[in-house]
Amino acid sequence: MKFLQEHHLKITALTPVHIGCGEDYTPTDYVIDDKTLFAFDSSAVSTALPENARQRLMSLVSGSRQDDVLKQIQRLFHEHREPLMAKTSHYLPVTSGVAELYEQRIGQMAQQEERGKKVINQLGIERTFYSPVSQMPVIPGSSLKGAIRTALLDFVNDGQCLTEEEKQFLGPKEREKEKANKKLQNRLFDCRNKFEKDPMRLILLDDALYAGNDDMQSEIRFAVNRPRREPAQGKTGRTMAEDKGIYQLLETLPGLNVRAYDSRLTIQGVGQLPQKEKDKLPSGQFHWDIKQIAQACNKFYWPLLEQEMNIIGQRGYAEPDWKQHIRQLLACIDPLLKSNKALLLRVGRHSGAEAVTLNGVRSVKIMLGKDKSPAYESQPRTLWLAADEQNSRSEMVPFGWLLIEIDPPDNPPAVLENLRRQLSDSNQQWLEKQQCRIVELQEKFTQRKQQEEEQKQARLAKQQAEQEKQRRLASMTEEERGLEELKTWFEQDQANNALTRQGRVPGRLHKLITSATNWSLKDRMELCMLAEMIYHSLGMLKGKNGRERKAKIQKLKEGVL
Repeated sequence: MKFLQEHHLKITALTPVHIGCGEDYTPTDYVIDDKTLFAFDSSAVSTALPENARQRLMSLVSGSRQDDVLKQIQRLFHEHREPLMAKTSHYLPVTSGVAELYEQRIGQMAQQEERGKKVINQLGIERTFYSPVSQMPVIPGSSLKGAIRTALLDFVNDGQCLTEEEKQFLGPKEREKEKANKKLQNRLFDCRNKFEKDPMRLILLDDALYAGNDDMQSEIRFAVNRPRREPAQGKTGRTMAEDKGIYQLLETLPGLNVRAYDSRLTIQGVGQLPQKEKDKLPSGQFHWDIKQIAQACNKFYWPLLEQEMNIIGQRGYAEPDWKQHIRQLLACIDPLLKSNKALLLRVGRHSGAEAVTLNGVRSVKIMLGKDKSPAYESQPRTLWLAADEQNSRSEMVPFGWLLIEIDPPDNPPAVLENLRRQLSDSNQQWLEKQQCRIVELQEKFTQRKQQEEEQKQARLAKQQAEQEKQRRLASMTEEERGLEELKTWFEQDQANNALTRQGRVPGRLHKLITSATNWSLKDRMELCMLAEMIYHSLGMLKGKNGRERKAKIQKLKEGVL
């Protein structure tokens, strides 16, 4: 037996999958337009927004920190979404219901609590686990390994209930439940409270990285809570979450995304180790190979998937196309599951209590409402489902189901390949549309930046010219400043069609001529030239008055005025 047995895994998300990472998309780092979320970072904000919007943003962030400010920032980004979209770091589709909710609530108050306190609608969307470098979603190896661990524990337990000793640890507090759980796992895996004796240490799982051919790696869906059972007579058939308007916005891996992720499972062999080293390892009965691991997973998860599909089918919750595709797919890969060449897992948020607890010891906490003690039952009473609309009662799918092929051939089964092509065509159309749109927005952004730069350079040139003019004026005599002012007024009024006989130019000219007797010859000659140009432009050198003006100009030239 080889020391390390490596197995290549091809992973298909059968349903939407969300694995939390503790981060959210918030309306200050994304905008939604045309059913697409465009994410951006703070550097994009500083470079993408027009100058007036940047100034508005600076005044907002430097002012009050009240909720109203956040609301205004959200609205500002929404109003100027196109330049932010041009600078997006990544983008992903959202359902029509999510897009509609965004349009209704962006920059608005979600509700008003008691005592009149306003609550800002954050519109936060929980991100799924991702690579900070590529921004692409990742299925952590720890999530895969945790799901396998549950299946192996259930395989070993074989439906048995807790021992009397383990039951003594049970109590209403979470800490007491954790003790009972640890006691159970120690017994089933014969760990003896020692890490080195845990059989899962011999199984290594790499993070599953995106291996698809397009950029539609995730999407935004509602997570909604719906009852599993038909309502009793006189009951509304709604869950407490529905009555309270509770829902979640989650980034998810798309369902039916064929072979979208690659991973590797490595099993450490111990056959060649000396006996004294083997004594420090898990007991020999727990040295599973890949087929035994697949067998345990399929024995545990296959009935749960069948059960959930029956429930959502009977209640009318299931999305018809997904239901048809999943039935065809499972029928196709049934031989792989039965021969343990593929396995089912359930991971991430809303996997359901049954998928994370063992048969025989399962005790699900049921909240019965305010002022009522919780009940403990063998099955949950509700389901969390992925939906397009907040109030959906149909067209929904479950969360968290993965199909994992073990060392598969390069060519997938026909059903998988046909499904991959169908979804790829749809995804490609969406992707090409968004790529074209972003190119257009980037071109528009570049043109705007060029215009802004040209305007900036024009302003700088004007400022420099004005500064130069002020320096020249400061170095001039009083007579020279008067001539410069008159010349400037004359040029401005001519350009603006504002030159009139009753205007400021002829009035100023008359005052200068009257006071110019003692001016230098150079300044008098320049004033005379200006006077001839101004009077000529105004038609004021004709007739008797015109002759008098010409004579006055001549005397000024001779210095005898």
